[in-house]
Amino acid sequence: MSSIVGELLEQSQPVFDRMVRLLEAAAKIKDSAQDEKDRIAKSLEDAQQNLERQLGLSLDWMDERSAPILEAAEKLDRRAGRAERDAQPRARAARPAKRATPMSNRGVTPSPKRASQAKTQQENPATKKARKARNGQV
Repeated sequence: MSSIVGELLEQSQPVFDRMVRLLEAAAKIKDSAQDEKDRIAKSLEDAQQNLERQLGLSLDWMDERSAPILEAAEKLDRRAGRAERDAQPRARAARPAKRATPMSNRGVTPSPKRASQAKTQQENPATKKARKARNGQV
């Protein structure tokens, strides 16, 4: 029995050798892929730090350039004084007059009794007579 197993293993040796080489190659690729991911992550972090540094410099430059404008605006604001500003009438939006009826009756469902009462109250006598004639109620 052991001779049969030995022969099988001996005949399968080239297949096992190829499988071992394939698994070793896959492990190398996996390691190199992880190294590549680490390299990309580091370069992205470096790029972010450079951008943040540039943003800080840009904000500093903007603060320096806008400082005289802000100081002038604050002087003008202080010169007017709070009492004078409050005394000036403020423009207000004109409000529309209140309406007796709502703009829309959306969502309001009249009961059938009220709807028929409203319909009969609004009809003029000639229309009412014609409707009754059609329905056979003379």
